[in-house]
Amino acid sequence: MTEKFSLSVSVYSKKIKIIHYLFLLLFFMNLLSIFFKYILGHPHVYGFVPLFDFDSENNIPTYFSSIILLISAVLLKIIAIFKKSISDDFHLNWSVLSFIFLWMSVDESSKIHELLSEPIKNLFDLPRIFNYAWVILGTLFILILFIFYYKFLLNLPKKTMFYFVVAGLVFVTGAIGVETISGYYRYVSVEKDFVYIIMITIEESFEMLGVIIFINGLFQYAEDNISRIKLKFEP
Repeated sequence: MTEKFSLSVSVYSKKIKIIHYLFLLLFFMNLLSIFFKYILGHPHVYGFVPLFDFDSENNIPTYFSSIILLISAVLLKIIAIFKKSISDDFHLNWSVLSFIFLWMSVDESSKIHELLSEPIKNLFDLPRIFNYAWVILGTLFILILFIFYYKFLLNLPKKTMFYFVVAGLVFVTGAIGVETISGYYRYVSVEKDFVYIIMITIEESFEMLGVIIFINGLFQYAEDNISRIKLKFEP
């Protein structure tokens, strides 16, 4: 005998405000850590500086970025399940996006993409000026994704498409654009100075903002199109 049980999931966009407040708090804490480290000359301050430094790993900003990417993946999967239940032609697109964001969440904590820089530089014999060579592969991936998702975007409601496009532009500006510039500056200046850390702050802030805008778009889309989703599990 097969047992079934169901779980009803309601989506409410008002819950997104806490993410906005957390981002603003992290941004302020990062600026405070920059002030302590580069203005006052105190690089640690009982662990406060590395805990909120956007250029450090395994700290609160890193976990926050990973969590909001994971939230995006979950929301995308919920929408994909709903779309599949109504036999929507684009349900697979939502599922693939969910997997991509899940991978991005894992990568944000592990920084797997940064391991690609040296192999890419060696493969194409790039000069050392390409400090973050992984952006070449990242740019290619974004172009391919855009080609395959162009029709998907056009079929979205105009408001949702606007959210998605703006989110993508903001995220890519930080992850690809500013990171390329900061990589070049890092090569020229050698050390991580005040200018470099400001670039990193802009880069990471744009990435977080891009994801937050995307989550806003997902919540708005779900609220407008899905009142309640019933998920069924079969062992």
